[in-house]
Amino acid sequence: MRDALAADLDGTLRRIAEVGYREVELAGFAGVSAGVLREKLMQHGLSVPSMHAGYESLRDDLDGVLDEARLFDASFLVCPFVDARERRTAADWKRVCRTLNWAGRTMRNRGYTLAYHNHDYEFSAFAGGATPFDLLLAETDPQDVKLELDVYWLAKAGLDPVRYLAESRDRVMLVHLKDLGADGATVELGAGILPMERIVRAALAAGAKHLFVEQDTSVDPLASIAVSWRFLAGLPATTSP
Repeated sequence: MRDALAADLDGTLRRIAEVGYREVELAGFAGVSAGVLREKLMQHGLSVPSMHAGYESLRDDLDGVLDEARLFDASFLVCPFVDARERRTAADWKRVCRTLNWAGRTMRNRGYTLAYHNHDYEFSAFAGGATPFDLLLAETDPQDVKLELDVYWLAKAGLDPVRYLAESRDRVMLVHLKDLGADGATVELGAGILPMERIVRAALAAGAKHLFVEQDTSVDPLASIAVSWRFLAGLPATTSP
């Protein structure tokens, strides 16, 4: 919703709430101060259980990140991306894992939870056969570093999101629900080729606390989030959290 928020913050938040959403995940502050965004979200009845925080911010300004989380009453902080310069080798990834362990342990001691968000590059194997995702699971403490699994990127990597959700039970706290179009694009939930009902069931069975609708690009984002909402609302009642 970044472009829509930049164009009309108040109207866009109102429309998100009118569609039926009650929780949002932040990735930036839509061009306004954190305080202004917080007040607007509260006006429209939208809560913020989770926020993205860049790897460099987690490493270099963790106190500032936690101050922002406190302002929005967010429980989860998510590392959404690691710059390519930081992750060229297995040794680089082990260093990243040490940083995540430190940040996650510090957060947990202060009442917050750190999660790592995947793309597809974490599943490209090193020469020895291991992948960065393997290292993340092996080199980080399950208590301190949880997962925000993005099912679209799992599928783009040629993997089964349902299986990965099941295998990551108790470590998956958050899930990005994002459908994969036949042409590889991100599309509205139910408009692509992923088994979304099975994915939602698997996410809930794995213990996910929050499921976020995400679509990277759309000609009409406000229409797209309504389509995805209607798809979720039409699922059997047994898929509800």
